[in-house]
Amino acid sequence: MGRPHPTIELPGRHPTLLALLDSVGADPFGVCDEFRRGCRGEPVAAGHVCVTNWVVDLDAGAVLLVWHDRLGWASCGGHVAAGEDPFVAARRELLEETGLSAEAVQAVQRPLFVHRTEVGGASGALPWDHMHWNIAYGWTAGGLPALVGEAGAPARWFPIGSLPEKRPADTDAGIAAVVAAAREATG
Repeated sequence: MGRPHPTIELPGRHPTLLALLDSVGADPFGVCDEFRRGCRGEPVAAGHVCVTNWVVDLDAGAVLLVWHDRLGWASCGGHVAAGEDPFVAARRELLEETGLSAEAVQAVQRPLFVHRTEVGGASGALPWDHMHWNIAYGWTAGGLPALVGEAGAPARWFPIGSLPEKRPADTDAGIAAVVAAAREATG
C-alpha cells in the first residue's frame, strides 16, 4: 500500500492501457468507457491507475481479503508505477500484501474487470480528492496457501458465504466476477 513511485495519472494519453482495456472480461460497475476516455486524455475525475487482485480458492470456497484502515476488508492492490505493466504491478502487489508468489496462484483472466475507488476529501481520509482507476485481475489458489500480510494490514481467507461486515461496496460483485471466471476457466 502506498505510493513509493510516480504513478500513471488520469486523465492522460495512455495508448497501451487503451489496448489493455479492450480485453476487459466484464464491466459490472459500468466504468470501462469512462476509463477509456481518461486514457485518451479526455476529462474524467483526476486520479491514479491502480490494480486490484481478486483471489479465490474454489475447492475451499474462500476468498482472500486484506485489511485496509479506510476500506476495511478489501481486495489487495495498489498503484501502477509509471512505465510498469499493470499485470506486473498486480503480481508485485499480491506478493507485497499477502506473501503469495507467482507459484501459489494462477491467473484466471487478465484483466477481469475495471472499477474505481474515490479517495480523499469526500471520504475524509485525505485532504485532497482523487480517484483510483482500478484494473482488476482474477486469480485462483489451491489448498488455502499461507498468507503473510504487511505490518498493520493482515491478509486472510474468508468463506465466500460469510464475508466480513466491514468491506467496500464493490466487494461482492468483484468476488462474483472472479468466481464466475474461475469456474469458466476450470470447465
